[in-house]
Amino acid sequence: MKIFFVFGLFLALTLCAATAAEKILFAANFSHGIANGWENVAFFKKKTDYTVMRDGTNVWLHGLADNACSGLTMKLDLSPPAKLKLRWRWRIDGVATNGSERDLKKFDHAARVFVAFDTFIGPPRSLNYMWANVEPVGTVLEHPKSSRAQIFVLESGNARAGQWITEERDVAADWNKVFPDKPMPKIVGLGVMTDSDSLGQTLTGDYADIELLGE
Repeated sequence: MKIFFVFGLFLALTLCAATAAEKILFAANFSHGIANGWENVAFFKKKTDYTVMRDGTNVWLHGLADNACSGLTMKLDLSPPAKLKLRWRWRIDGVATNGSERDLKKFDHAARVFVAFDTFIGPPRSLNYMWANVEPVGTVLEHPKSSRAQIFVLESGNARAGQWITEERDVAADWNKVFPDKPMPKIVGLGVMTDSDSLGQTLTGDYADIELLGE
């Protein structure tokens, strides 16, 4: 009995140490709204409508794009730690009909989360985590307009539409996978995007409990 007690205590202390080593670099649960630092950035298009919604203790950001395209972004200034994780929850009502991840003329998506990185010349490089229309889960591809924006397909199609899904990504590993010859630079932004300007449909995406964690 004593052996089991000692082992249990050791395991508990080990788990506590692991948790303590994980530092929250940025967190947004949207319980205080989106006024503090969030910016709705439109790309010469009609803006997606981003609002905070509640259901009991569940609070989330609701993106409604009616033939619209804009991202809700937060500017950051973070030196990248050796280990970097991104966690969040998301949900969609449905993907874009006839939408595509490879054709810019059909490039609409109900939900994506992105992290932007500093670059000396040109627009920031970014890692985009996407709820895809048709590409299989696990696909990694370039944005059809720029290789600086890399896409990781985490969910796809309507099979899980209407469900809250929790995601976690090893951002450092993802960076090294798509930009293997470049050390990870400073993190300059994080955001979400629900857009429907290419096909002119109405799409919705929900986002909650976004966290950047470092060690």
